[in-house]
Amino acid sequence: MKAEVGSRKSKVEQAGQGADQRLERAQAVLESGGVHAAAEICAEILREDAGNVGALHLLAETAFRGGHHGPAIERLRAGIAANPLEASLPYKLGCLLEEEGRLDEARAAYQEALSLDPGFAKARNNLGGVLQLTGHLEQALLCFEEARRLEPRLWEPHYNIGNFHKLAGQLDQAVRPYQEAMRRKRGLDVAPPPAGPAFSTTCRSKLLHDIEQLGYLIERGMLAPAYRAVMAGYGEALRVMSGAFEDRYLAEFPPDLLARVAPTYNRLVNFYDAPDLPGPAVNPALDRARIEADYVRNAPGLVHVDDLLTPRALQELRRFCLESTVWFDFNYSHGYLGAYVEEGFVCPLLAQIARELPRSFPAIFGGNPITHLWAYKYESSLPGINVHADFAAVNVNFWLTPDAANRSPGTGGLVVWDKEAPADWDFETYNKDAGRIERFLEQTGANAVNVPYRQNRAVIFNSDLFHKTDVLDFRPGYENRRINVTMLYGKRAG
Repeated sequence: MKAEVGSRKSKVEQAGQGADQRLERAQAVLESGGVHAAAEICAEILREDAGNVGALHLLAETAFRGGHHGPAIERLRAGIAANPLEASLPYKLGCLLEEEGRLDEARAAYQEALSLDPGFAKARNNLGGVLQLTGHLEQALLCFEEARRLEPRLWEPHYNIGNFHKLAGQLDQAVRPYQEAMRRKRGLDVAPPPAGPAFSTTCRSKLLHDIEQLGYLIERGMLAPAYRAVMAGYGEALRVMSGAFEDRYLAEFPPDLLARVAPTYNRLVNFYDAPDLPGPAVNPALDRARIEADYVRNAPGLVHVDDLLTPRALQELRRFCLESTVWFDFNYSHGYLGAYVEEGFVCPLLAQIARELPRSFPAIFGGNPITHLWAYKYESSLPGINVHADFAAVNVNFWLTPDAANRSPGTGGLVVWDKEAPADWDFETYNKDAGRIERFLEQTGANAVNVPYRQNRAVIFNSDLFHKTDVLDFRPGYENRRINVTMLYGKRAG
């Protein structure tokens, strides 16, 4: 009998080892891009053992990457029945249900996870997200704050608190949470390095910009001379990957180069937290009544404003843009880089400007709160942003780089057409379908208004108006890169 029992135990152990080995293989297959194959291996394991937690977790991951959630949802439900005390399984189920838009079911799943583990910070954070989407705002904020308290190292609760306040039109209250989220997601002390395409892929323009920015910071004593080795690593990547960039805009770092650049690439190396000013940031000497009248006269709403910011505000905001390594978004084939409020383009000064603009021009903004904020940096002569409209009521677009950088003073600014996007067009159409937009502008006889580039000039316009970056011809060099800031207010009518 003892021998028989021992033999049975050995078979059980072997079966378990077999599942573990197959799970390792599934993980490797998934990491190499084989989403469907990895899901099949997980399903095979789960047919033998419906409660295999590792296989259930990996199957959920394949569903996230592959977009086919149904089978994973059903297997997770079976896994929960087999593991009624495992809080991670209803949490994973909630994540999939939330992606499916099944918010009531997702809420119940997150609540089940929390009933098993009240200290489960990720489940608490995600529950807050579902509550916010379903209109339970006070409860949502409490969940985010509790998740932050439970696990301060998580970046997501900080981000969600910032987003909560931004969506409520309270950018001042969003500044610190957004900054904390950025530090916890992209700080140099985050280990292991963050994963994903934003940290493992690059492009020529991103590498060139980062090399220039690091050099600028080293020369001014804001970074230690040891960062020249980081510059050299980026330069080596630029040289080695030059052939790949000829074939495509984005390319993955080779493994050896990725290991070299990962400690700093697309992370928060330096940040200048531009403070709010004791005096005004928006120029109090502006002829505000005339500007408002011009906006209304140029129906459906367009005016440009020179000397928008006070000299101190302009200086401080330009410093923020030059010194802060927050230019994380590089997925634009024309070579410009983006920085967004949710990902680090945020400081007290920006919040002050955003707050003062509607107060300065109430007849234009009509009480609409700020809804979005971003900036772009451009290469010296590559095309800028193509024709599009933005989802808002009022668009404010202003420029920070000195006029001397612009080699063609009659251009370099913004082209705005006097026709609004049709009310029945969805976001994808009026923001990205350049061909359809151009046909619409031609068919409706729209007139283009060219506003040339000037430092500290703003173009304020009805956000339904189609617009694009004008032809660029700026001098080379880091400080000459064209920088524009965009602030959107309110929501699109209809």
